[in-house]
Amino acid sequence: MSESAIFDQCARLDEDHHLEVVTVSGSDSEPFLQRLISCDLNKVTDEIGCRGTLLGGKGRILAFFDVYRWDERFHLIVDSALSGVLRARLDRLVILEDVLIESGELAVISLQGPTSGAVIEQLDGDLPEAFLHCRPWRDGWIASRRRSQVAGFELVIPTQQLAPVEQQLELLGVSRCSAEDAERARIEGGFPRFGQEITDRSLPPEVGLEDSISYDKGCYSGQEVLARIRTYGAVNRQLRSIHLELPEGIDSASVAPGDPLERVDDEGKSPGIITSVARCPDGFALLASVKKTHIEVGTSLRWQGTSGAGSSLTMIGNVQLPFHP
Repeated sequence: MSESAIFDQCARLDEDHHLEVVTVSGSDSEPFLQRLISCDLNKVTDEIGCRGTLLGGKGRILAFFDVYRWDERFHLIVDSALSGVLRARLDRLVILEDVLIESGELAVISLQGPTSGAVIEQLDGDLPEAFLHCRPWRDGWIASRRRSQVAGFELVIPTQQLAPVEQQLELLGVSRCSAEDAERARIEGGFPRFGQEITDRSLPPEVGLEDSISYDKGCYSGQEVLARIRTYGAVNRQLRSIHLELPEGIDSASVAPGDPLERVDDEGKSPGIITSVARCPDGFALLASVKKTHIEVGTSLRWQGTSGAGSSLTMIGNVQLPFHP
């Protein structure tokens, strides 16, 4: 299979992976958000962002996002599928506070791939080095934010500047990758997605979002549940990455989300279930929800199904950690 630019050059994420910005401003915006979201805003500066979640009372994820402090306001970058939920929930919780919640003022261009840094430099941008670190650029900022196995950066700019920046990127040869390639990059990179790895029943530690939780900033929705889990025991399942290599002479197989992953010794119940799958050059990249008894790196799990030709097929892969900053 031929390689897309997202794997060996630089490409923009496709429309299916569209990101939106929800902006929270006003004199009460910091205490308002601090008592609602899971990350600690005291650690968010105009140079460093963080990942965060909005949780229900039982610690389940309602939305997850990146948080930046810019121009004396907070900006939550969220998958477009969750932006409406996030904004509606925040709007409903504003009572007497001086808080304004808006969206649509800023746009996000996500550049992913090994040469994305070179593209940023051609745009006269100052490269931030660490994950979610940012630097000013024009009337917005550049953030180091990969969404694949390799480098990635995001341009956050006023919406009215989007068209000219897109024209510059076209002149530099940067095009959108396909939805299929963006999904493969996400899965190989170990990044969860709502509706697949994350549902409204998920807890942050189950899906690789442990870094979005503050255990010492004080109370927020869902905090007590997460504190009890941390103190008295672990979650029963965690997200893991797995690679399945196709045997020689076999060029396809019927691997799909929802398929079980079995113990190699064939004893007991299935310890894993596939949540996302993508075809890659030598087989399949998977994300899976795996029982805590089998989450150790290097643990072997077995997939059994049929090849593209309809014959019985078994593939074995080793458990690996998903993305963690």
